[in-house]
Amino acid sequence: MSKEVAAGGAPAAGDDLDLGVIWRALVRRRMWIALPTLLAFVGAFLIVNLITPRYKAETSVLLVSGDTFYTRPEGGAGAGSQFDEEAVQSEVQVIMSRDLARDVIGKLGLVGNPEFDPDARVLGLSQRVMQWIGLSGSGKVRPPEERVLATYYQRLNVFPLPRSRVVAIEFSSADPDLAARAANTIAESYLDFQRAVKQSATQAASQWLAETIEPLRKQVAEAEAKVEDFRARHGLMSGNAGEVTLPAQQLAELSAQLSAARSAQAEAEAKARLIRDMIASGRVFDIPDVANNEFIRRLLEQRIALRAQLALEERTLLPAHPRIKQLNAQIADLENQLRQEAQRTVRSLENEASLAAARVESVQKAFDTQSAVAAKAKESEVELRALEREARTQREQLETYLTRYREAQAREVENASPADARIVSRAVVPGTPNFPKKVPIIAIVTLVAFSLAATLVIALELLSGRAFVPAAAPPAHLPPAQAVSEPSRVEPAPPPSPVTDAPVSAVVEAQAPAQPRDEREAVPAATTAADALAPLMARLGDRPAEGRGRRLLVTEAAAGAGAVPLARALADDRVRTERTILLDLTAGEAMRGARRPGLAELALGSASFSDVIGRDAGTRLHRVSAGTNLADALAQKSGALELPLLALDQTYEWVILVVDAAGLEALAPHVLPHVDHVVLVSEEAEQAEATRAAYARLAEAKARDIIVVVPQADGARAAA
Repeated sequence: MSKEVAAGGAPAAGDDLDLGVIWRALVRRRMWIALPTLLAFVGAFLIVNLITPRYKAETSVLLVSGDTFYTRPEGGAGAGSQFDEEAVQSEVQVIMSRDLARDVIGKLGLVGNPEFDPDARVLGLSQRVMQWIGLSGSGKVRPPEERVLATYYQRLNVFPLPRSRVVAIEFSSADPDLAARAANTIAESYLDFQRAVKQSATQAASQWLAETIEPLRKQVAEAEAKVEDFRARHGLMSGNAGEVTLPAQQLAELSAQLSAARSAQAEAEAKARLIRDMIASGRVFDIPDVANNEFIRRLLEQRIALRAQLALEERTLLPAHPRIKQLNAQIADLENQLRQEAQRTVRSLENEASLAAARVESVQKAFDTQSAVAAKAKESEVELRALEREARTQREQLETYLTRYREAQAREVENASPADARIVSRAVVPGTPNFPKKVPIIAIVTLVAFSLAATLVIALELLSGRAFVPAAAPPAHLPPAQAVSEPSRVEPAPPPSPVTDAPVSAVVEAQAPAQPRDEREAVPAATTAADALAPLMARLGDRPAEGRGRRLLVTEAAAGAGAVPLARALADDRVRTERTILLDLTAGEAMRGARRPGLAELALGSASFSDVIGRDAGTRLHRVSAGTNLADALAQKSGALELPLLALDQTYEWVILVVDAAGLEALAPHVLPHVDHVVLVSEEAEQAEATRAAYARLAEAKARDIIVVVPQADGARAAA
């Protein structure tokens, strides 16, 4: 990845935009903005005042059936039921039709009007030249209405109002009176066109019906004559019912008589059987026909009187007395007469049953004979019904045609067919022009000119690179380094063996031990963080690692030597011009970030880069904390740190890791194989022995390019 700053004044990656510089550029070049804006304002003002104003008038037409209850044909649809959305759009196209347009052009006299007729205008020199060389169509011979149609359609606007059956007709013209007259004339012509179309259709229908009715009359007469002739030839005359033939009617009457005779026979036989049973059981006088006989009633009275007399005599006379015997003989004679009279009633009922049976037999024979006759007539009735059906169909068709013909004749008169629309709002002469809208046009043109001019000034300032400044970082109060060297009295470490899992192939040798303290070269004191870091950056060099970002480990010889402030100051310095990320692996950061994922979770795969990477407020520096138990996590998975670092240095030019003295021993085996430089921070006076020991441990761990940073002799420590 490239780490160089863009040349030619272009902004470097991550630079901030300085709005103050842009504002000063706008003020400095205010004439670049004011002059085009003023010219645009004056030009727009002149143009809108020189353009011929146009006036727009509008007429509204409601699409609704014009037929009333008295003028609507029988069976016709109700008003407005035929106008759906598609029908409304169709009527809009009718209003914009060329036939209707020609009629309106003729009524308004637009032919010869210079506003609409190109041939009536005074041609300029350029138009005459174009006409002469054939680039203009004005020289072609065209019908008068055709010359006006193009302008007519430009000024006409017809559209349906949403969610209604109202069609708006707008017409624009330089003459306000002409605009109003044109809109009203178009609406009236549309209504006249509808009336003419409906009347023409009515006349055509009336003529067709007149030509069809006469032949149909003859066909109906012939069909009805065939029906009557067939009925007469086959004896299928209709009875009283009109719809039933005579044989069928006679058969129905015989069937009714047969049913009545059978009922009478059954009733007589039942009565005779009942009376016979009652006589056998001794209940003669319970028979209704016997009880209602006057002679039997007198006999009963006599028997009652004799029994009463017998009862009276038995009180004084014995049963063998002649008087008693006489009375008993008279009573027995009366009872015998009663039984004979009941038998006579039974015989009369049996005679009635015999007569009923004879009648049933006679009617049955007549019914059988008539059934045979009716069966033969059925075959003829099938053909008769077909002839009647044909005659009835032709008769109904004739009656329908006659009804429609009379209706068509009644609607042939003028204005008998109302249009399916009416004007609900007529156009009035407009008082204010519709075009041009002077104030909006002038305002928009002026605003656009101002915006374009200001945009041009801003674009020039951005392209010059002056509007960008490096991102500001918090001031790092790092004491200037006193010397950059290696401690003395330490044997040179052998060059580290190549790291097989590192993404680079070059192996950096560890530096030889430095000379004693009094032989070191002093570094001039610095007053700013950048000056303090200058010796260190010079020692690191500008050559980046090939194919990836640079990895730098900052650690300390003893606790409190200032590794964290130095790492933060170095990161803040690098982030101004290059993408930089700080991996804070110190114990304090691990405690503060215990509740959020860090490098430990990223190495184990339990968190993603978006979960662990954060950003410092007010800067572009990205940070990653240590996470939970980083040393244990790296120990669990061999090479777990390589993939995260490989991904990071594909995105960032600088990957800075900071480890304090407390965590160096645990993390060194996992971190040192993957870094390019190691910066060891030491307070030389107090930590001389600790510095040598730390340097020796780093060298034994095959660290690459170990650099010792010693603050000034006053012992001041850098603040984060």
